Amino acid sequence: MENFSLSRCELIRLNRDTFIVTFSEKIDFEPTQFIMIETETSIVRKPFGLGRWNDRLAIGVQVIGPGTAYIVRQEKLNAHGPCGKGFVPPKGRGAVIVTLACLPMVFDLQERYDCDVFIGSVDEPWIEVPFPLVVGDEAFLKMLQSLNGYDWFLVIGSDQMEKIVYDVLKDKAEVFVSFNEYMACGIGACRGCAKVTKHGLKHLCIDGPVLRGEEVWS
Repeated sequence: MENFSLSRCELIRLNRDTFIVTFSEKIDFEPTQFIMIETETSIVRKPFGLGRWNDRLAIGVQVIGPGTAYIVRQEKLNAHGPCGKGFVPPKGRGAVIVTLACLPMVFDLQERYDCDVFIGSVDEPWIEVPFPLVVGDEAFLKMLQSLNGYDWFLVIGSDQMEKIVYDVLKDKAEVFVSFNEYMACGIGACRGCAKVTKHGLKHLCIDGPVLRGEEVWS
């Protein structure tokens, strides 16, 4: 892990509050690893899962406050990483279920593991998305219920979305969940990302961010 600067290459708006930011730099990272980005609005860095878009390093950003608004405005950003453990799926056919902000992450995951991708969104995207996508809670639930024949699932999104997906899919295959939204320091120093599991306390920035769903919600 190291500190480095990122130079924005392109800003793509996915809908009213969600963006993809691509960077000129190249860094090595493993699937679901993340970086911690500094902002001028908080002493705490913010975590963003690493991925790719148009053959460039990229992150997805949903603007929900001054910190994330700062990140999509800046031409240069200071970051630390890559952080966390890379995700290595079990053998077999897999599917990744994500929110729209995770597009860069799933491009990387599909390239590495040839998995299927399914996206749930609150709003229609403003660009063409090359994966199956449904809009709205009811359509998302129906899509989840239709998923069969998989050996594993990986879920990346909000707390509420991840729990809903786990509850629907837990009896169909092994479900993994990425909890990267919890990070505060990213290096295991602050202990702010501690999560109780059936195997004891885990610190998501060093033990995760991906855990088996049944470790957390069994």
